[in-house]
Amino acid sequence: MDKWRVIKSKSYNGAMNMAIDEAIMIAHKEGKVKPTLRFYTWDPACITIGYFQKLEEEIDLDKCSELNVDCVRRITGGRAVLHEDELTYSIIVGEDNELMDSSITKSYKFISEGLVKGLNLCGVYTDDLNKGEKISRENLSAACFNAHASYEISINKKKVVGSAQSRKDGIILQHGSIILDFDVNKLFELIKSEDEEKKQRLINFTAKKASGIENEINKKIDIKELEKNITKGVQSHFNIEFVEEDLTNYEYELAKKLYERYSSDEYNKKR
Repeated sequence: MDKWRVIKSKSYNGAMNMAIDEAIMIAHKEGKVKPTLRFYTWDPACITIGYFQKLEEEIDLDKCSELNVDCVRRITGGRAVLHEDELTYSIIVGEDNELMDSSITKSYKFISEGLVKGLNLCGVYTDDLNKGEKISRENLSAACFNAHASYEISINKKKVVGSAQSRKDGIILQHGSIILDFDVNKLFELIKSEDEEKKQRLINFTAKKASGIENEINKKIDIKELEKNITKGVQSHFNIEFVEEDLTNYEYELAKKLYERYSSDEYNKKR
């Protein structure tokens, strides 16, 4: 049985969270660490934008500053996500690992199945995974959670886990937000809109498409229990053994160097 590493949740700001994910990718590529499942939270709250988004056109940076919300560009694609009341996970593994399909969609489905097993262990039951949907242009926005991609996890047809995947130099990084309490109004305070009428329409549309687990099951979730059960669910589905470890000194020093890029205006405003 293959052994993977699991790193228990710690809180960092947005730039450091993204720097650590990339540092693990590099360390795994260099053969210094095992495939890794990492959990983390955000302090302060942070809005991440997809790698190809235009920060200044789509995000209200003055409002972010006013509400003490960080902003950082992810290495992965997709659209803006507000990270606040959630548990975030990342999985770093080689593309050549026998568990990972060459198809991004199939590997995404496989990982989602493991996450669903973990949620089930918490007594949280989700909709069947499906191939997603197309959203009309008028209902598209800079926000990630108003559209369902293939095999994303939902409850009552509302997305509660949003994930994104990147493949670089033979390494897969998939990270995602397991939302506990979804604040759609705060999200759209941070996203620029042409006018108030359009903003309200997008708020209403997104509220029908996205939610948090606690919003849908009307019960508080203990984040430590959630982390423990997600670990168990992924371990069972992947048929692997997790070994609890922390970041190596090499990864931490590398993350500190990468932090300079992720916290720079040059990187975050480059598009």
